[in-house]
Amino acid sequence: MRKIEKNEIAKAARAFAEMFSDYELYKLFYADKERRIKGARELFGFEVYASANYTYVDDDFLTVACVKRPGDRARCAELRFLNPFFALKFVISTGIRAMKLSAEYMKFTQKIASEYYNSETDCYLKNIGVAAAARGQGRLRRAIDELCGNRAVFLETHSAVNVEIYRKLGFEVCKTADFHGVTHYAMRREARCESAS
Repeated sequence: MRKIEKNEIAKAARAFAEMFSDYELYKLFYADKERRIKGARELFGFEVYASANYTYVDDDFLTVACVKRPGDRARCAELRFLNPFFALKFVISTGIRAMKLSAEYMKFTQKIASEYYNSETDCYLKNIGVAAAARGQGRLRRAIDELCGNRAVFLETHSAVNVEIYRKLGFEVCKTADFHGVTHYAMRREARCESAS
């Protein structure tokens, strides 16, 4: 996997929006699927802009991952709102309700992460997705192993199906919480010892 280029932020955001279009959380933000993909694309664009320093893709954009490793720093995406044209486009495309829910959700997740994620030693899988056509090929496992190595890893999901997938990869649920009727799962995989050769 390689780090995205600045001109690939929108492409990574589009990929995430399509990968997560059926997630219950985004259905909470937008009832209509077409509107959901468009709005989620804007929300992911904001998030990928902030995490561009630690967003990775494979060459075909079938796997996209925002993986914050020890020492990685986010960009201040809020500064983009100083541009009134960006701000207006973002508000129109995203919608006030989704913006409020998104801000509330970010605070919600930050509180949970503060209990289980150590930025000095752990990786934080902020977002990771595999395109529907490429699932079942081991891409998720390869991406996590390549990007996180043997470090402890923290992630969140809203899908019971994903919980089972992550359990097979060595993660355990450390907390469940309700966000407006959507179950939020916080999961962690402890650091792995390197095997002796």
